[in-house]
Amino acid sequence: MERIYPAFPVSEGFNGLIGVPLSNSAMNDVKMSSDVYEVFVNHDKVGEKVLLTQAEKPEDIHELLKDYGFYDFKLNVVGNSIEIETNEQPQKMKEILSSYLAIR
Repeated sequence: MERIYPAFPVSEGFNGLIGVPLSNSAMNDVKMSSDVYEVFVNHDKVGEKVLLTQAEKPEDIHELLKDYGFYDFKLNVVGNSIEIETNEQPQKMKEILSSYLAIR
């Protein structure tokens, strides 16, 4: 267990430190830094997907592609990679994803 030691000014009547235990499971639910996934379309890297919030998932790209009219593709998350396989306008998909990932 980790302990967090808040410091209180002596003027408030505290003259020591108070330890508050935090369990590892509590820490697992807190997003400590951004997760980064490399995105590939037909084995060509198009950019990196950065997950900035706890609500974001690598699979969110699936919905984005559907919003742009792509339906015939497979999306797999393998480690820190998002691999997309498609025969449906792969160059257009690469351009859209590259632009999207550059502004995120």
